[in-house]
Amino acid sequence: MGDKQAYTTDVPKQTDGGAVGRSTDRSARRPHGAHEQPAIERHELPGAIPVGAYHEYYHDGRRDATDMSLSETGRLDRLATDELLVYDVDIREPGPYDLTLQVAAADTSGGGHVGIVVDDEPLRRIEFDATGGWHSWEDVQAMVELPDGLHTVRLVVFEGGWNLRRLALR
Repeated sequence: MGDKQAYTTDVPKQTDGGAVGRSTDRSARRPHGAHEQPAIERHELPGAIPVGAYHEYYHDGRRDATDMSLSETGRLDRLATDELLVYDVDIREPGPYDLTLQVAAADTSGGGHVGIVVDDEPLRRIEFDATGGWHSWEDVQAMVELPDGLHTVRLVVFEGGWNLRRLALR
C-alpha cells in the first residue's frame, strides 16, 4: 500500500498492545471497554470525518467512558493512551491524501502521539507538541497513501492527554 520506502521512519514498528494487529480473532484485539455505533454510515473520502462519528471506540478502562454515542459534530476530550477510534470509509480515488487532525493540548500534557492504520496496515505515526491550552486548536498534517474502495481507518493513540476536534483526509 503506497511507497513503503518513503515512509520507513513513520511506519509503526509495534502494535499498540494488541489493539491493532493482523489477527482475525476480534477478541484478541479488543482491550477492556468497547463502544460501537452501528448506525454510523461509511464516510466518503476525500472529505472530513466528524470525530464523534466513529463506528467503534476502544479504551482500556478509561474512567469517564460510557456507552453513550458522541455527537457527530463534537470533539473528543483528553484522549488517553491506548484509545482506538475506528471509522468505516469509502475511498473514491487511490493515491496520496493529506491527513489533517485538529488538536489541542495543554503545555502540561506535552503534546501527543497518534498512529494511522488502514484496515490492519500501519501507515503513519504523527507526533505533535503542546498547543498552549485545551482549547488552543492547531492543525497537524501528514501525507498518507490510501487505496480505493471500502476500508477501515483507525486512529491509535500512542500518547494521550490531548483533544481532537477535526479529522480530514483530502
